[in-house]
Amino acid sequence: MRLNTFGIAASSILLAAASAFALPKATEIYPLMGLGYNIGNTMEVPENPTLWGNPFPDAAYVKAIKDAGFTTVRIPCAWDSHASNGTINAGWLDSVKTVVDLVINNGMYAILNSHWDGGWLEDHVFDGEGYDKTGLVNSSADAVAAKQESYWTQIATKFAAYDEHLIFASANEPGVNDPWNGGADNGQWAFDATRMQVLKKFHEACLKAVRATGGNNATRIVVVQSPRTEIDKAPLLSELYPVDPAGEGYTMAEVHFYPYQFSLMTSGDEDWGKMFYYWEDQTPGNDAAHTCSGSALGSKKSIDQLFSGLKTRFYDKGIPVVIGEMGAVKRLDELSGNNLKTHLKARAAWYGYTVAAAKKNGLVPCVWDTGDEGNGNFTIIRRQTNKYQGKVGDITDYETLNAMREAYDLAAIPGNSIDSTIKENPEITDGDNALHIIYKTVQSDSSEAGTMRIDVNKSWSQYVAISFDMRVAGESAGPCLDATRDGCGEYGWASVSLFNMSGSWDWKEISLGNVDDLGTFKNYKIEFGDGDDQLAFTDLSKVNAIGINVYGTQFTGDMYLDNILLWKADGTADTLQNFNTKKPKLEGIAKGELVPANANGDWGKGSIGICMPRAVAASRMLVNVQPGTVKATFNTNKATRGTATLMNSMGQIIAQQSFNAKAGANEVQLNTSARGAAVLIVKMGSQKSVKQIKLR
Repeated sequence: MRLNTFGIAASSILLAAASAFALPKATEIYPLMGLGYNIGNTMEVPENPTLWGNPFPDAAYVKAIKDAGFTTVRIPCAWDSHASNGTINAGWLDSVKTVVDLVINNGMYAILNSHWDGGWLEDHVFDGEGYDKTGLVNSSADAVAAKQESYWTQIATKFAAYDEHLIFASANEPGVNDPWNGGADNGQWAFDATRMQVLKKFHEACLKAVRATGGNNATRIVVVQSPRTEIDKAPLLSELYPVDPAGEGYTMAEVHFYPYQFSLMTSGDEDWGKMFYYWEDQTPGNDAAHTCSGSALGSKKSIDQLFSGLKTRFYDKGIPVVIGEMGAVKRLDELSGNNLKTHLKARAAWYGYTVAAAKKNGLVPCVWDTGDEGNGNFTIIRRQTNKYQGKVGDITDYETLNAMREAYDLAAIPGNSIDSTIKENPEITDGDNALHIIYKTVQSDSSEAGTMRIDVNKSWSQYVAISFDMRVAGESAGPCLDATRDGCGEYGWASVSLFNMSGSWDWKEISLGNVDDLGTFKNYKIEFGDGDDQLAFTDLSKVNAIGINVYGTQFTGDMYLDNILLWKADGTADTLQNFNTKKPKLEGIAKGELVPANANGDWGKGSIGICMPRAVAASRMLVNVQPGTVKATFNTNKATRGTATLMNSMGQIIAQQSFNAKAGANEVQLNTSARGAAVLIVKMGSQKSVKQIKLR
């Protein structure tokens, strides 16, 4: 932190008037920026920074970032989703200012990054109106540039008095979401010099806006991104580098570093390459096929070559480089026992080597942190205390953090994360296993989902059906979190659906029934098609993922699942997942493990001590849905008083009616203007029937 002549931290009090002097150049700031950290999946979330599960950053969390040894904090941020008629909401600017102040007042540098935010800029790096190789119509480059200039004028004006501890970043990953066309450039639209001219225009719009606001912004550091922020596209940025009105020395370049097979690949081995669980000599036994080494992207050799190239191309010319994001997922579901332990050690070694190589070559490495601590996370510092045990600021990955601290000559922080992780993920050996999932809702008056998902990313054109063995059981009538609340226990429900994502991750879903009907272990086979009882796909030639959702309110229960098969028209089948060595992704209220399969088919009977509630089977209640009305027909053995309740997918009651049922056939009708997914609950005494429906 720079001090003024009286020893007062200028970054703490923020300059009240425009500076009469130029701020330090990028080469002066770079040595002080050290190790960087991303507050990921938070301020960049469109419309609501807490929507993806992370709380709004507070003082304890930001101080923990500082205490962990980080000296730069990148703040990915959304703007367009917080704007109306081109004007950024003043309250949102104040919210962003709160986070920036927390970072700077802890003596760290803040990189305020303009992130994806619906892709208004990043998905439109095209030249001219209607650039539509795949049928998409895109805004003209001039219109996007004008929007970029307008937003950065507003942002820069808000922060004009801040000193050099605040850095702006023009974009995030411009062009990374280009539609797939199966052609050259790894199947994406080629990013050539013509498109780089468009990206240059966007960067120069940002630079023009920032410089025009004057004061410290006249020489504030602005970071500009390479195409897709990929290192192999950095030569384009170097050759067509944006012109800065401030002159040379007040910009930095940005790339990201996620060597795919090691960092992100989780969908399974492919014929073109394997998933890399391990790195260099961190390998259990002999598994070279799943080890990142030699010349593979992400190996020591490739890191040295790539980072040295960035140094020559940028740093040696007075342009330091920010690795705005870097990291590798924790494969908590793919591996277990000693293999998982070796993987976690390999990750830590990779992080340590990568940041050391960055430091050596004039790069500022900023690790990506997701906040979540489940499978596939990048998290180092805890913030989701409502979901995980501990307090805000706890270190969740000592080994990775300490490997990076060592690269910056910082002492190790005492602690062990790997051993506790292994205890939660004991050895899974080859054998006949099944998947056991436990569900427990947290909210008492809104629905929640537990998801089992298998990433596919392949063509299923040869298949006509899917089958699996499944049993689901549980109690869907409480207890509530607040037993004193009116209606506690009355509106519990749970249903099960099979879903897929295909094409451009388009969602299709089919109901498998209510939990009340699924308590017996049996085989389910669902054909592919557009019928009511068939599973539809947008594009069978490109299936992204498939899974099972359990939706519920006031629900506690479990599922046993095994032997997911894909059937061909000739009656033969291929195994998609048998759970013998690999656990799929579990999200939401779903928590699970692999367990030995029971050949007798009575897995888990009585395993959680749940008695099934007495209920009228859903098959005995016929429901007719018409625009504006829902009509239920059912039979009762005796006259009784009942209620019919219609709830939306958030667990909110949208229609309700009391009625007197007579012995025999009965009918009740509810009126509603709502549309979309809903649940109809007909309750008579201790008997209850629940059916998932779609309102028209």
